[in-house]
Amino acid sequence: MRRYRSLVRRIVVPLAVSVLVPSAADASAPAETSASAVAVEAVTFQVTNPLVSGETYAVRGFLYRPGRAPVCSSSVLLLLHGTAGGAWGWDFPVRPEKYSVARALAAAGYPAVAIDELGYASSDHPNGHTLTIPSYAAITAQIIEQLRAGSYQAAAPVPFDKVGLAGHSAGAEMAELTAGTSGNIDLLMALGYTHFISQEVGQVFIAEEQARALQRDYVYFWGTRERVHRFHHNPDYIEADVLAKVDELTTLTPSGLVLSIGNQPSRHVMSSIRVPVLLVLSEKDTIFPVEHGAKELALFAGASDKTLQVVPLAGHSFQLEPNAPESLAHIVGWLRQRAAALPSC
Repeated sequence: MRRYRSLVRRIVVPLAVSVLVPSAADASAPAETSASAVAVEAVTFQVTNPLVSGETYAVRGFLYRPGRAPVCSSSVLLLLHGTAGGAWGWDFPVRPEKYSVARALAAAGYPAVAIDELGYASSDHPNGHTLTIPSYAAITAQIIEQLRAGSYQAAAPVPFDKVGLAGHSAGAEMAELTAGTSGNIDLLMALGYTHFISQEVGQVFIAEEQARALQRDYVYFWGTRERVHRFHHNPDYIEADVLAKVDELTTLTPSGLVLSIGNQPSRHVMSSIRVPVLLVLSEKDTIFPVEHGAKELALFAGASDKTLQVVPLAGHSFQLEPNAPESLAHIVGWLRQRAAALPSC
């Protein structure tokens, strides 16, 4: 804990005015870690894909709210997972009191929605080649509109006054493109993602991932379990039972996402993002090296409030590594300082 604080103190840089489940695959409700701390309900969003005419699809997930304020509607954070993931990445079924991002946010007073993005787990599975980064951004914008209007499906849907957007890895690319094109969010958190990829990962992606994605509409991202372990985690740090559960829950990735993310289309709209931005990177991330953090933060040229936090020891999926509680505490601390943008319950 002491090392985490000292590293964050060195890394958080002021810029301008001011400067971090059970699987939803079966669509069953996640188990509660504390019934009084967090209220959970299933939610469904009806969306369309701009690449497919005349079709409507269901995106499913869960809404987490503070148990002390189960009808709180002041704000909500929409959580977007990365490749091979699902809502389970935000509400992990192994020691959720330690590894559940959604529950930690809700217990701190910040309602959150964790979804299985279209093509994953409990949500509908159209042809994977139609699920590109731009189509995901358009779908995300529809979900945000439904959260604001209270027009999503739930036991007792309510309209939320403020909507924040958080994405991890490829989910951050979707979030940034959504924020830069729709402008309909109040706060942005980009977790485990930059526009500066490591040379090794870039070579594997171009030589292998894109070629395999052309051959079928859903693929096992990175090709082998060993590569997933090395690219997504710090194998010397992550707990063995956590890694085993990740292996069990990992799913296929829509090929359209693989074929479209290489161009990182959000790069062209990042300067249009003017809401508070939190960028969280990991010290041992082999995909997005932490040394590019300052350059990445500078790409948010239109944002006057932007923060970089670095998680020590952890790999790419920092929220599933042992110092996750400290990481989440720093994220909550950042949110508390931005009550005007995203008020808590």
